[in-house]
Amino acid sequence: MPDSADRNPPLFVDAVEIPACLEADRGTSYAERLHRDRTIAASLSTRNPLGRVRAWHARISRDPESISKPSLGQRLERSRRVIGLLMLIVGALAGVGVASAVFHYDGTWPVNVVTVLAVLVLLQAALVVLSLVLMLPRVPGIRALQDLMGGLNPGAFIAAIYRRIARLDEPRAELLVWPAARGPAVARFARWQMLVWSQIGAVAFNIAALATAAALIAFTDLAFGWSTTLRVNSDDALRITNVLATPWAWFWPDAVPSAALIDSSRFFRLTSASPPAISAETLTGWWPFLLASITAYGLAPRCVLLVLALIRLRAATAHLLLDDPQVKALLDRMSSAEIALGAGDAEPPTQSPGTTARTTPSGVSSQAAAIVWSSAIATDTVNAWSLRNLQKEVTQAVEAGGGRDLQHDAAAVRSIAGGEPSAVLLFVRAWEAPLLDLQDFLEMLRAAVGPACSIVVVPIGAAGIPADEAQRTTWARWVGRIADPALYMESGA
Repeated sequence: MPDSADRNPPLFVDAVEIPACLEADRGTSYAERLHRDRTIAASLSTRNPLGRVRAWHARISRDPESISKPSLGQRLERSRRVIGLLMLIVGALAGVGVASAVFHYDGTWPVNVVTVLAVLVLLQAALVVLSLVLMLPRVPGIRALQDLMGGLNPGAFIAAIYRRIARLDEPRAELLVWPAARGPAVARFARWQMLVWSQIGAVAFNIAALATAAALIAFTDLAFGWSTTLRVNSDDALRITNVLATPWAWFWPDAVPSAALIDSSRFFRLTSASPPAISAETLTGWWPFLLASITAYGLAPRCVLLVLALIRLRAATAHLLLDDPQVKALLDRMSSAEIALGAGDAEPPTQSPGTTARTTPSGVSSQAAAIVWSSAIATDTVNAWSLRNLQKEVTQAVEAGGGRDLQHDAAAVRSIAGGEPSAVLLFVRAWEAPLLDLQDFLEMLRAAVGPACSIVVVPIGAAGIPADEAQRTTWARWVGRIADPALYMESGA
């Protein structure tokens, strides 16, 4: 038996392994898959699609042979954790280095408060804004900027290096690289994964910078002052610090610089002059303000962005699984009602040992509309063929393609969409190569029936026999390239 980690794999592992499992399951006959998936579905109490798919995989994975196989999903999950750890280490080291540099004090000149604010507050605020830009939807106006920033992002950079070092050459390893990922669901996941890694590094940077600053303040004799070549007088500096201190002024008044501190701690460096004779105790009064500024404008926003990125990554991982066409086909099989085909052809009862079969959920049926493309099959035989091979009852059948004009095809689409079907079967000639006009027709059909409707491409061989293996492979690859999560191929074989 698998251990607890195997029984309850992370969602990401399931998102990688379930589509691969369904792809390998193509060798099983459609009737066998349909009966098995209905049987599993009947024993499940949850109606949540994500829960049903993961529970289905848990049942399938009980096979000892499948458990013993190497898991690509687990290898990628380990890679994700390693990259996150690397970002944590890199961020912490960078935080220690930067803080040590800006808080450097050799006893000659005070630590310049302006430099600390510029590096650990203003620069970080600008980086937070850039992170927010990456989090925005990929609209045309900012897509080029997002692509540029994605390539320069530390999370994407570390992930690309690790992928090369670890020699992750599997196609699914594109999940760890953005914007190289292809497909909407994959690109969405890769973008949020990159942002999570980046925020991990940023949080580590700020924690390390705060810890380094606090250690230097506590264990060394730092002195602070402020100096700038800009025409900023003490009153201007007071207004600026009061604005910056607004988030914590009400509960930590000591972290708000006073007018006296600002006026007395300004200095000018001249090659022939020594530092002004200012009380050392006076020059230490800036440290509460600096630590509060780094916390409020560096650490706190990064923690918020990390939580937000983790939430969006969880949602993107769920979509990575549910937006796979093979998973959509599985959900359709699990949700379809059983149709009696006659005494000799009826399915066995959908009940497994040790479980109590539940009825099919209300509102779910095995009815579908049908479109015959280029006279792939006689229209009057569509329902009988569909019942026999797909166990779906065709309620409406129209013809399209095959030299017919665009107006005829558009009318066929409107006729199908008017019936508001939950599934549309598109019968095509299995022996013919898919052409661009069929893809254009699919786009028109999808726009008419909406994103929730399943579109099932059904390749038909000569004389109405199901497509052979080579034909199924050709059509499956073509359908997969369209990247429509509710479009899949099924031959009934």
